[in-house]
Amino acid sequence: MPEMGLRDATAADAAAIAALHTASWQTAYAHILDAGWLANALPADRLQVWTQRFGAADPGMRVLLAEDGEGLAGFVCLFVAADPHWGSHVDNLHVRPQLRGNGLGRRLLAAAAQIALEEAPGLGLDLHVYAANVAARSFYRRLGGLESLAEKETAPDGSQQRYQRVWWPNPQALVA
Repeated sequence: MPEMGLRDATAADAAAIAALHTASWQTAYAHILDAGWLANALPADRLQVWTQRFGAADPGMRVLLAEDGEGLAGFVCLFVAADPHWGSHVDNLHVRPQLRGNGLGRRLLAAAAQIALEEAPGLGLDLHVYAANVAARSFYRRLGGLESLAEKETAPDGSQQRYQRVWWPNPQALVA
């Protein structure tokens, strides 16, 4: 895979981010979330989420993009120092479905960890992952993430889903 530069996202990127977010969820969550919701409501839902995020940006939000000749290849959204115990929170990490397994997700997560280390030193890094998303959970475990016991939440499609918190007490482990 050719080396891709990373850049900070802007409000002008909201539609491209929403489209990639949608494509990622439609493949990764096909066995988890409602198929009708994924096909019909998800695109508008993600566009609304990203338009709102950029419209009233949280000062702790950092969104990094990786682009290639086809457009947006992946992105990570980080909220710096989101929680005094868990630290900075990775709210989204998505790679174009055809590019999964090529190291881009690891690279984006490492970039988020570097930001967390620089802007919130001494704090950890966490994210949430659906318990049924075994591929992602395996990826995070390979990167040294510690899983919590499963908790329940209402997913965007209205279903009740179990999720796990994955935590890196020292984000340096992700950039080493």
